[in-house]
Amino acid sequence: MTVFLLIGAAQASSLGVALNKGDYLDWEYAVSLWTNFDRAEALEEWDRVMPAYEANQDLIAGTRDEVFQKLANHPQGDLIKRGHDLRLVYDVWKDAYRSILPPGAKAQPWNQLSGWNCTYVKRRNIFTGGCNDMPDWRTETDIKNHNAFIARGRK
Repeated sequence: MTVFLLIGAAQASSLGVALNKGDYLDWEYAVSLWTNFDRAEALEEWDRVMPAYEANQDLIAGTRDEVFQKLANHPQGDLIKRGHDLRLVYDVWKDAYRSILPPGAKAQPWNQLSGWNCTYVKRRNIFTGGCNDMPDWRTETDIKNHNAFIARGRK
């Protein structure tokens, strides 16, 4: 159940799309998720960090300094911090991914965006600023549906 967001098996409330570096507790880690983690690695990381984060979300309240102090004094502080950031990175990815799907989106292959699709993704991708370097965290069903969407768009 802890991987429900990345595998798309259930809907969950979103923490929102974090489009500022300061929203993340470890910016370098957040960037590494976007640039280095494939789907399997992201799922593995989700399973590793989310139980601690989900059990201790209340620690992510207060000023940035207060949050860092609480996490520094907690035995799972690093996992909680990573869970927080992983969730936010995924929310950005999910928002960008939804932007390239119907209704109204132009059918384009994965990471070969142009026009409005590219502009929209670039506005959300604070990690690299690109529009064609999204991690491919899609499920098999997502890939099948995306390919069908592209095929329909070419007719």
